[in-house]
Amino acid sequence: MNPQAPLSDMMITSVEGSLLLHHTKNKGDIAATKAIADLTLKGYLILTPLVCEHLPFDFVAYKDDKFYKIQAKYAGDNRVVNKTIWVDKNGTHQKKYKVNDFDFYAVYLPDIDKVVYPSVHFNGCYITTQIPNSATPFYWWEDFTDFTEVASKRTYKEFGVDLTTRKVNPDSRIHTRKVERPSKEELEKLVWEKPTAQIGRDFSVSDKAVEKWCKAYGVEKPPRGYWVKKAYVKVEEQLTAHNKEKTHNLSLSKDVNF
Repeated sequence: MNPQAPLSDMMITSVEGSLLLHHTKNKGDIAATKAIADLTLKGYLILTPLVCEHLPFDFVAYKDDKFYKIQAKYAGDNRVVNKTIWVDKNGTHQKKYKVNDFDFYAVYLPDIDKVVYPSVHFNGCYITTQIPNSATPFYWWEDFTDFTEVASKRTYKEFGVDLTTRKVNPDSRIHTRKVERPSKEELEKLVWEKPTAQIGRDFSVSDKAVEKWCKAYGVEKPPRGYWVKKAYVKVEEQLTAHNKEKTHNLSLSKDVNF
């Protein structure tokens, strides 16, 4: 603020700055509140800082012995912003986020009243809630309802949209989430019953998709080589059983001959 400026201009500038701060903080509070409520329903414990308001994250989500630093954002334009903005007596400031500032965004999308959780690597991207009038691939919001490290872009064809008529063919439309993933409890059981590739085939998805589910839930998979070792043990057990049966049959044969 210029000390030589008229008092009226200084007052107006001060009021405008206060309104911007108030407006921005209100939106940030709404986003944080929505995210905390959503994550609480999903079984996370929420930890919020009591003293410092200048941390690069808003709160921490804890579940299954893992902590996640969360930055809450209100996205009226569906954009995952890559910087923070604040106002003080010296004016308006902004600073770009760094990869290590937090783990995931909690982006509140007011047009659908939902919260999505892209990783910090998605900063600057747009997350779409309406099928766009374009053939350009896009990120779809339902792919980010859990903590998401990796997501593929969608195309209008997946939704059965005819770009010429802008009509949606309900018979050809593919569900936005192609398969319903199993619950965490089901997945924890499955990963120890069969290999990831087999689970993927059972759900008509790739093994990478199953790995993504495990990461989102925090499910621990068997160590490398587990299934090879298990298969080897199974073969050994079958050979042992076969040899025992063969020995038993031979013994019976001798008894009959005797």
